[in-house]
Amino acid sequence: MQTFKTQDALRDMSRQPLGEDSLEAQFRNPAPIFRPQPFWFLNHRLEKPELEQQIEAMHKAGVGGVVLHARHGMQSDFLSDEFMDALEFSTEECRKRNMVVWLYDEDNWPSGTVGGKLTRQYPEYRMRYLRVEERRLPGGGAAASLKLDFASYEHQALIAILAYRAIQRDGEWLLCSNPENITGFLNQEWVPKTDDPYVILACWSCEIAEGMTFAQGYYLDTLNPEAVQAFIRLSYEPLLRLKGQYGKTIQGVFTDEPGLMIHDGFFGVEAIRTDVHNVQATLPGMVFAWSHGMVERFRDENGYDPIPHLGALLYGMADGSRSFRQQYYETITRWYVGGYHAAIRTWCERHGLLYIGHTLEEPVWGQARSQGNQTRVLQQFHYTGVDYLTSGIGTKDHPHRIVSVKTAASVAQLEGKERVVCESFGASGHAYSMRQRRLDANFMAFLGVNLFIPHAFYYSFVGYRKTDFPPTEFYHAPHWPHYRSFADYIGRLSLLGACTRRRPEMLIMSPIHTVYDRMFVSGLSDKHPACDRFFSLLSDRLLRHSLDFDYVDECQLREAEIVQGSGFRFTGQEDGYRILILPGLEVMSREIAARLVSFVSEGGVLIAVGAIPQHSECQRQDPEVMRHMDALFGASHHGVVNNVGKGAVAYFALGSADLNEAAGSGSDRNLEERCFENVCSLLRSILKRQPILSLDLTMGTHEDIVMVERYREDTPFIWLLNWSDQDVTVRVSSSDSRSNARYEWDLESGGVARMTDSAELRFAPGELRVISLQPDRGEDLADDRNDVKTDNRTGEQHAPDLRITGELPLGDSWLFRSHGPNVLLLDRWQVTLNDRESRMNATMPGQVNTYRTIFTVSAELIDWLREARGPNAQPSQTMLDSARSPTQPSIELILDDVEQRIPSHIGFLQRRRNIEIFVNGARQESLRPSRWQDPYYSAVDITPHLTEGENVLEVLTVSLLEPMPAVSYPAFLIGPFAAHGQRLTVQPELLSGDWCKAGYPYYAGIGGYSQQLSITDMDPATEEEIWLEAEDIRETARLYVNEHDAGVRLWPPYSWNVTSYIKQGDNVFRIEAANTLENLYGKKALPSGVLGQVKLVRRIAGSSSTS
Repeated sequence: MQTFKTQDALRDMSRQPLGEDSLEAQFRNPAPIFRPQPFWFLNHRLEKPELEQQIEAMHKAGVGGVVLHARHGMQSDFLSDEFMDALEFSTEECRKRNMVVWLYDEDNWPSGTVGGKLTRQYPEYRMRYLRVEERRLPGGGAAASLKLDFASYEHQALIAILAYRAIQRDGEWLLCSNPENITGFLNQEWVPKTDDPYVILACWSCEIAEGMTFAQGYYLDTLNPEAVQAFIRLSYEPLLRLKGQYGKTIQGVFTDEPGLMIHDGFFGVEAIRTDVHNVQATLPGMVFAWSHGMVERFRDENGYDPIPHLGALLYGMADGSRSFRQQYYETITRWYVGGYHAAIRTWCERHGLLYIGHTLEEPVWGQARSQGNQTRVLQQFHYTGVDYLTSGIGTKDHPHRIVSVKTAASVAQLEGKERVVCESFGASGHAYSMRQRRLDANFMAFLGVNLFIPHAFYYSFVGYRKTDFPPTEFYHAPHWPHYRSFADYIGRLSLLGACTRRRPEMLIMSPIHTVYDRMFVSGLSDKHPACDRFFSLLSDRLLRHSLDFDYVDECQLREAEIVQGSGFRFTGQEDGYRILILPGLEVMSREIAARLVSFVSEGGVLIAVGAIPQHSECQRQDPEVMRHMDALFGASHHGVVNNVGKGAVAYFALGSADLNEAAGSGSDRNLEERCFENVCSLLRSILKRQPILSLDLTMGTHEDIVMVERYREDTPFIWLLNWSDQDVTVRVSSSDSRSNARYEWDLESGGVARMTDSAELRFAPGELRVISLQPDRGEDLADDRNDVKTDNRTGEQHAPDLRITGELPLGDSWLFRSHGPNVLLLDRWQVTLNDRESRMNATMPGQVNTYRTIFTVSAELIDWLREARGPNAQPSQTMLDSARSPTQPSIELILDDVEQRIPSHIGFLQRRRNIEIFVNGARQESLRPSRWQDPYYSAVDITPHLTEGENVLEVLTVSLLEPMPAVSYPAFLIGPFAAHGQRLTVQPELLSGDWCKAGYPYYAGIGGYSQQLSITDMDPATEEEIWLEAEDIRETARLYVNEHDAGVRLWPPYSWNVTSYIKQGDNVFRIEAANTLENLYGKKALPSGVLGQVKLVRRIAGSSSTS
């Protein structure tokens, strides 16, 4: 058996490319393992020429690898020979290009069902829930009996009906132990033995609903090791056909969103039973994780019968016992982690593969429901992973977005894992811009992500595929010709993240055990327990104060070494964590409580916020835990630091009289926020390592810029992120006592430039800048090689930081040319079903439906088309090939997700197609594949039959004893025209600003803005540079100056150093701007192109970003 040494393999994989060359050289051109490695949605007919073409396009655009992801719309069966042939072919094509490949273990998601086949074939492996339905007897003689008329449902088995005596204490309902098992009274009257209040719980083993996963599937019982082994056998073993590339081109396997409860259990507490007759249907009661044979298995492993204790999942116990609820979550976590993740990890290691992926991550309440303990799950991955869907970063209103990424990054940090994977950008919509991608990517990387898996590259966009949680990053998107710059950017970001490590001094303890305890109280669910909220809010405040931290779980603290003066130290780490924060923790194991006493005694600092633990995993008000906490905190007052042994403790109250008094009367600030501000102030004062860089903001607020320090050996790399929506200017000074120089690592150009001591940095919204402190080499680190393409921007992309000596505005009018055909959206049709007056009637047998729409064409456009096409023009195939022919322009109809064919027998005899197209009564040629937007769209040239004025377009769908085809998606007219409403006119030669207003409202692509400018008085002096600045561009742009490529700008500031390109006399400037697909598929005419003023600016040259 092959031995798979995980740590060595990971370290070799991530560091090997740097062994042959310097970090600076890698930064200029990152290796494939650091570049984007997207989900490649294999979602149509998998044809080798198309597969090869798309892989080559990715390679040229700087993509480092792919995740081969079976997805909605794929026309091969998952794991069939045809599918495996496509994977084998794609892997070989990637190998030729030095790209990496990740396999994907499921047909769509979530992982575990093999596209629903496994759970249909093996019903015993379907996930089960424990469903608990409640009735109450108020007691006091109010009701002498209760009829136990609980309804039974299909695929459910009654476990027990339990009658608990209940008491109310401090506003909380608690259950007494030793319930009466009254299962035998089902559908009968039950009379209690006392007149006390009773809570009656009917407990059912409940099969998960059909349709909870795709293909009307059932999800897998991930707590059952036999079920998971069946998944491995059916989904992983077939992948051994590719084993020749394991550990080479194929790096590993991605698992996607498994859980011990799946999405309904993650988002809520009810058993969803959506039905066509009742879409809101749910089963009564609340659900919890369960498994086939769970009672016997739990009894064997834990030594007692769980059934009498099931009420403890919803209620606290009157005797103070907490052992069952905590042991329940401990048990299901152990079964899930061991049965699913450890089993798959073992299989991967046996075959030389890495196990990566992500689960359902946020908030902690959801982690508890779907993962048991997220930290223990992430420990099983070779690279920890996270899902970051929808646009936007962690904010005061949504601090949980910090938690998901930081959890994965913290496990990687404490466990010595080299990479943090992020499935990124998905579900952000077609309007998702590159400036938004930059902010999100920078935020993820700032928190620790260093392997980006963009969601997604779509093999095809036909039909519903384009709605599969867009945006696409791939060839459909207007930004695609500019994507190489983004791939380089992501590669550099990931490289610096993977090759450096943070050195935080503080830990925040996960509140998972307190969440277990507080997520159900008095029989009601609480999705927002205070400790979960404190955990997120504290994370946000620490981040805003640039106080670095990691999360830690009890399971990790048990393994950590306590080092005098250094705090907790984890395996493989030199630095320790001196500070531990407890955010609203009420529950703590006795072992960890004792360890905290040792931690503080040896010099650690312990800070409790909102609560001091009193309960253990076994007992409410546990005397042992309380004794340890009393030894530490004693009679602590809010915000007061007390020395204990060689260490110190502090307690910050929330919502108490102490806090109200500390906040002062009349304060309008939120008390929680003030409390967390005080925590941050204390932390800043007790850190041993103070920030290396000092920041003086000359524009913006102190919360706009966040900072984290990372180290490569002893060289510090300081990351500065403007996570605000405004420009920020910062003066930087260093507290480094060594005579080190500061170098800026330009993520956009790949250059490394020495900074002056008086540097002032200007940050665009969302911008991240990286500065290293290292021995002064007296030069830019990028200058030691002559083969480096710095895009003429090394250290100088922030043109506004240089002193202006002259300006020359360009004119408002530009010559304009769209690089692709313009578009008229056809989304409104007059439909006649069973059209008895259609162009091609079918009455017996068969039926014709007619889709009719009208558009107008100007006389000028008709004349122009006729002149351009010539007298002998034939229907154009140019759109059907790879490029337009300028000699024969055409207007074409594009249909989405239709298959034109001859119906058998009657259709064959009558020489009919199932889809017929007429323009002004003329039957059109057959549809052919289009190369506009997608090779699986269908196109036909309708130019020869267009007339001046109104034009009638009809699409006939024909059924001849076969299913009726339909026009289900918008159609498009494409060609060289301007569109004003439904009127097509000649394209304008000149326009100013937004191209939507000039007749291109639905155009999603690249528009070229050209202008000639005579320059006679801007000859720069030796110390000067000339820049071109655009006020705003939507969204990305490439600049050509006198046909010289001056580079790509993906986001603001849109400024280029053009000194070496301009000349005295006439100069031609061409800006090729790209918008987003929202204009085309979102049907919104978002402002597009060059907006606002463009000017040439003469500036005094300087070093990196100095003023």
